Amino acid sequence: MTDRFLFIGGDKRISYAMRKIAEQFPADKLGAGGVYLEPIGRYSRIVLPFPFSRNGTDINAPLSDTPLPLSAITERSAESAVVFSGGTNAALEQLCRENGLTLVNYAADEALTLKNAQLTAEAAAAILINNTEGSLLGADVLITGGGRVAQCTARLLKAFGSNVTVCARNSAQLARAELYGCAAENLRRTDSLLPRCDIVINTIPSGIFTAEKFKEMKSGAVFMELASLPQEPYKTCAEGCGIKYIHAAGLPGKFSPKTAGLLIADFILGYGNS
Repeated sequence: MTDRFLFIGGDKRISYAMRKIAEQFPADKLGAGGVYLEPIGRYSRIVLPFPFSRNGTDINAPLSDTPLPLSAITERSAESAVVFSGGTNAALEQLCRENGLTLVNYAADEALTLKNAQLTAEAAAAILINNTEGSLLGADVLITGGGRVAQCTARLLKAFGSNVTVCARNSAQLARAELYGCAAENLRRTDSLLPRCDIVINTIPSGIFTAEKFKEMKSGAVFMELASLPQEPYKTCAEGCGIKYIHAAGLPGKFSPKTAGLLIADFILGYGNS
């Protein structure tokens, strides 16, 4: 029997993922915007967006007129269906377990994560070019964190001719930064490096910056938030010190939804074949 796919919620990324999968399988949408027929029956494959939820209880559906609770999954899923999700939590895992559904977290796939990190880096560079009066060429850039997004961003800005310093705790991450031609410093040295930086980019999803740190930055510098942190209190602290604050979360969905969606589709189509 041919698998039937139901895409629930999401943004343009899910629309592009659906288009590609619909070339091979029957596919329908629920709560994802546009004019589509109401889904009929039950589906052997359920696809949730990235991130799958923003409040932990409803499916992330910015294009839907009404909230979509997690129960929308079980209302539409066939017996032993596979649920592809961009992330997970205890509630989703329990729902799938209790209903005999297989949960596949595509956000945990290393290859997909690396490619999304590169999309984030490309978008970050575009934002910086359009929001600074200076050039990336010769700019002194400090990146806090040494994960995938930090490494991809560091490598790309280095290619633009920026003087990039990566501050992280992990010695292996610092070694990678050096191999990319960047300076590498322990995160403890951040404070001493801030005064000379034209651009500071944070990729660490915890509150490592304080009002005192923003005071150390030079007036007119740019602070870009790439981690999934709320704007406050960083925004107020930065602007109070004459720092240009840029909140830049979720960049692949905003700047390259087609490529990001096709990456999701490739993962789903390849599931079980590796």
